[in-house]
Amino acid sequence: YREILPLVSLLDISRNNFSGEILSEVTNLKALQSINFSFNTFTGRIPESIGTMRALESVDFSVNQLSGEIPQSMSSLTFLNHLNLSNNNLTGKIPLSTQLQSFNASSFAGNDLCGAPLPKNCTMFMK
Repeated sequence: YREILPLVSLLDISRNNFSGEILSEVTNLKALQSINFSFNTFTGRIPESIGTMRALESVDFSVNQLSGEIPQSMSSLTFLNHLNLSNNNLTGKIPLSTQLQSFNASSFAGNDLCGAPLPKNCTMFMK
């Protein structure tokens, strides 16, 4: 398996009733281009090291119970062309990057987030 895992480009475990935290070890899959963990009951934070997965083109963590802030490292995912973090318990400011601000507000809906592309301005929450 050690020879095969580095070659995995798609990981889809959506709609499986999986729970618990997303293990940071998933970020060791550097060839991963698409990750879909939607419609489960994952809790905890998005792994901070997700930004090291430079080949990622699609991320879907929607409809879980993820909390905390969107990791700043996600702003490093320059090939990202699909993102759905909607319907979680994410909070704080959306990290600034060319990629993250290019997505529709619906990618972030159902959380307590602020900053572009959302209409909610962060300055009123930082006082």
